[in-house]
Amino acid sequence: MGVLFLVVAVEFDHSGCYLGVAGSDIRVFQVASVKAEWNCVKTLPDLSGTGRLTCAKFGPDAKYIAVGSMDRNLRIFGLPGDEGQAE
Repeated sequence: MGVLFLVVAVEFDHSGCYLGVAGSDIRVFQVASVKAEWNCVKTLPDLSGTGRLTCAKFGPDAKYIAVGSMDRNLRIFGLPGDEGQAE
């Protein structure tokens, strides 16, 4: 049996190369094709402490992902190829 993960929001970037999945944390997958194995390139924590993220949206160049949470905050994280994160 696999690991259970509550999914609240999913979002592809504009190029279709990355998929963001928000739930109890944020997971960003690199999507090669529908039939190929997807590679999790980054896992980001839920910094709100609520354990519940509500939405995820990629920036136009897929260098950042914005994530909303139940504590009514919006956090912006850098993605693979970018150092650090902005909050």
